[in-house]
Parts: sequence; structure tokens; C-alpha cells
Amino acid sequence: MSSIPGPKTKFYQEKALKLFPGGARPEASTFIDTYITFVVDRAEGDYLYDVDGNAIIDFSSGWASNNVGNVHPEVLDAVINALKKYGFVYNHVLAFELAEKLVEITPPELTRVRFEVSGTEAAEAAVSFALTYTKRPLIISFMGQYHGDSIGARMIGALDGERKRYFEAYMGGVLFAPYPVSYGNPMLLKMTPEEYADYVLWFIEDQLLEHIATPDRIAGILFEPMMAEGGNYIPPKRFIEGLRKMADKYGWVLLCDEVLTGFGRTGKFWAIEHYNVPVDLIVTAKGLTGGLIPIGAIIGSEKMMAETVAFSGSTFAGCPAGCAAALKTIEIIYRDNLLERTTKLGEEALKIMKEWVEKYEIVGDARGVGFLLGFTLVKDKDKQLTDVELARKVYVEASKMGVRAIWDDEPHVRIYPPLNIREEALFKGLEIIEKAIKKVQAEAKVGTSTTES
Repeated sequence: MSSIPGPKTKFYQEKALKLFPGGARPEASTFIDTYITFVVDRAEGDYLYDVDGNAIIDFSSGWASNNVGNVHPEVLDAVINALKKYGFVYNHVLAFELAEKLVEITPPELTRVRFEVSGTEAAEAAVSFALTYTKRPLIISFMGQYHGDSIGARMIGALDGERKRYFEAYMGGVLFAPYPVSYGNPMLLKMTPEEYADYVLWFIEDQLLEHIATPDRIAGILFEPMMAEGGNYIPPKRFIEGLRKMADKYGWVLLCDEVLTGFGRTGKFWAIEHYNVPVDLIVTAKGLTGGLIPIGAIIGSEKMMAETVAFSGSTFAGCPAGCAAALKTIEIIYRDNLLERTTKLGEEALKIMKEWVEKYEIVGDARGVGFLLGFTLVKDKDKQLTDVELARKVYVEASKMGVRAIWDDEPHVRIYPPLNIREEALFKGLEIIEKAIKKVQAEAKVGTSTTES
């Protein structure tokens, strides 16, 4: 494989510096070298093909949107047929069919559907329904969670402080608690992940409710059943069970954000199924349509949505092409046994990644379930000191060697293969990432500077 970037990619990198916001910043060239390592000319199945003729194994899946691979031909046909038949209209048959299907495949307590355009809108809609239904003004969310980048979604999430710059005054309605991560927190040097999860539950009940707001002012809890953008952390079951007990105790609703973890990503259709804990509403998008047409949805309980009218949605919410794509994607996931396949191959992939922890000083942790996988780069394993720059370098080297994973200014590299990725591509991709780790570690030993997260 030729080195990436090639001459055509460099041509587009120069265009990006001139055309896109922030291109005149001093650090813009580093940003371009990181994120535009190549420019896609064509996408198909497990691979991306760049303008310089390189084939790149796709471990990003359109940021976990293309769950059945890039441009799945059956999904594409469904979209084309829907566009030919409907164009864009309201009150079309496909919206009813998709709503019925979503109710069928979600936990039994969820019976009502509202369509949105994206995961961002769906997360905001979930909060809108929670506040309107409970007639309470506050929501509990978690540090490190991501729910989108609109003004509203940035306020109900807390992936990083930079996203809130200049908008800090908008945060009055959200209370934040730590998320029970399993690595990179000093408390985990003395606590097990289970003990830390118990601490988080204690923090909510004995700190937030004691010093910040009384329970009767809180509408509910917005949570990711597995923290995706924040590092692919898998919380203990006792944490999710604790949230449910707290919600029942205080009359809160549980809002489960499955934008990234849903649609088979974890080996079950919904990540919350791993815990067998009922929720009041599920937020979904991304993999909902195989990545071809933007669409989102919330699926909520009868008690929460049967009589409640809340403002959400937008012009193209529930568009015919999106509904057609979603129906076909659901069909493919079940027909091709992709849940069982994702579970099996995810276990094999994680076993390989766990070996990296033993073999390489810069890999501190590897974790995941199904094809929600990630590993953390460190400068000191004993102290769990994570390293953003090492993670960036591994991501860039892997891209140059022919694998596109995900890095987003974090000390982790995240891996989201298509659920139907061929085994050959999966294991070849993991081999390439290991080569990138080995190369970066060798360079780090000769004085490469690093930055603590």
C-alpha cells in the first residue's frame, strides 16, 4: 500500500485550510494532518477508497452510523425506491411501519414513537418530554457524556469543557455527576470499578440531592448505558440498576441515549438489554438507517408519551427515504444474524486487544462489548496517566497504514467496525493497528514529547 497522504489528498488538505472554518489557526495544519490523513473517493462495504487509490479498512463506520457497511446495496435500493415513490411528504405509510417496528423491537414498556432528524434532536426531544411530563425543571446528566453539538445538546452533555465555551450561562437546568469509568481515574487506583459505580450513585443521592437540588425538582436522568464518545466504557450492572431504583424512589424518568450503542453495536439490538433494566425512553439515530439518510427517533413509555405533548422535531423528521432505510437495516440485522456475529467476533477482537495491554507499555487498557471497542494510551500504567498525544499518533499511523478508527482529541482510540465486516478485514485491521502501536511506542522511547489528558 502506498503511503498516505498522496498528492491528491495533499491537494484537498490545502483546500480544507482555505475553505473550512478555523483554517487560519496556528494549529490548523496539525488538525488537517490528523483528521484528513486521506480524502475518500468511494466507500463500499468494509473499505474506504481514497483519491490516491489506497484502500483503507473502515473501523469507523461513519462514526458508528454505517452498521451494515458502507452503501449497503439493499439499503440503497430501499432509499431510491422511497424517493421515487414519495419524494418528501408527510403522513406517509412508511412512518407508521417504522414506528410499529421500533415498538416491536424495543423493551415492552416502550410503545410510543417520535421521529427526529438526528441523534442531537432526539436527545433534546427526550429531555423535552421528560420536563413536560414530570413538570419539573432539572435533568441529571453525566460528565463525559455526549449528546450532540447543538446549543441545547451541548448543555445536556459534558464531553469536554471546550464545547461549552461562551455558552456557560445556558447550563442552569442540568446537574452533572461523574460517570463510572473503569480506567484513567485516580480513584480507581484504590477502588474496583464496582466500588466506583457505588460511589457515583452515592454522589448523586448524598451530594447533588443534599446540596444542589431537591428530588422533587428533578425530572429524570439522561444516561448512556455504555459511554461511547467518552471512551467506550462499560459500567457495572449495579450502576444501571441503581439509577432505576433512584428513579422509582423519586418519581424520575430514565432517558437512555442509544444513539451510538443501539442497532446492534454491542451485540444486542439495544445496549440496555445487557442489563435487563427497564427505562422510560430510548434515544436512537446513527445506525438506524445504515448511515444513508439522516433520521433519529425516541421510543417512550405509554405513561410518559401517551398524553404528553412536547415540542420537538423538524421539517425532515421521519422522511420517507429515512424510514425506508431504517426498515431495511432492521431487516438485515435480524436476517443475517448480525447480533450473534457481532458478539462472537467482538469477543475475539477484544481478546487480541487485551494482549496489547500486556505487550506494550503505552497501552494501558482495552475494553468493549460487541463492536463497541476501544483502548487507552498511557504515559504511566501504574498511575493510569493517560496520554492524548500518544493516542493521536497511533490513530494517525493506523490511518497511514490503512485502517481508519476514531480519535477525537482523547486518550483513547475507538473501533467501530461494520456489524457485517468480513473476518479477514477485521483481523487484518487489528494487525495494522498493532503495528501502529509498536511504531509509536518505539518513537516515544527516543524522546517524543507527550501530553497528559
